[in-house]
Amino acid sequence: MTTTGDTSTMDVARKAFANRRDSFVVYIQELSTGDPLGQDVGAIQYQLRRIAHSLSTWTDYQGDPNQAPCPCFADRCAKLAEVVIEVADRVTIQDEQIPVMTMKMFNMLAIQLGRLTLDGHREEDVYALGFDRMAREEDRRWEIKSQGPDDGRAALLFGLWTRLNRIAEPDPSCTCDLGVSACSGQSLIGC
Repeated sequence: MTTTGDTSTMDVARKAFANRRDSFVVYIQELSTGDPLGQDVGAIQYQLRRIAHSLSTWTDYQGDPNQAPCPCFADRCAKLAEVVIEVADRVTIQDEQIPVMTMKMFNMLAIQLGRLTLDGHREEDVYALGFDRMAREEDRRWEIKSQGPDDGRAALLFGLWTRLNRIAEPDPSCTCDLGVSACSGQSLIGC
């Protein structure tokens, strides 16, 4: 392939990835408002499973067609897919509303999914950088809340947030073109 072809292929792959990611984030953010969007539980679970399936197929995405996909990115996609399925299994609707706890789970998923990027830790993916800032704000909120009383729901949500944040941690054995030092520089989900 020529350099022009590689650049074009990379741009197309990044744009297709970003469009899908962004549409998934928007859908999950809408659910996080409590509105089931006219869907029943089964329809929401179906859509979430479609998102999880897409995440599992993203393990082959790559930023550079001349490089093998980064194993960090594949691992993160697979782990996010697992969490999406777990949240899908918890979906309920009460009085035509999604319960507050599930809304919070959707918000956490949207933040973490929004952090996923093909551009690794480069400043090119402004959308992912915005969600990375949101994740840091959520971390601060949990640091403050962790000292208050807990009825079990907070512990479940904190556990989910902690697991989602571990997904964003760089793999110490990363071999992507950015290298381990670049991966440990920021917490965006991708290499």
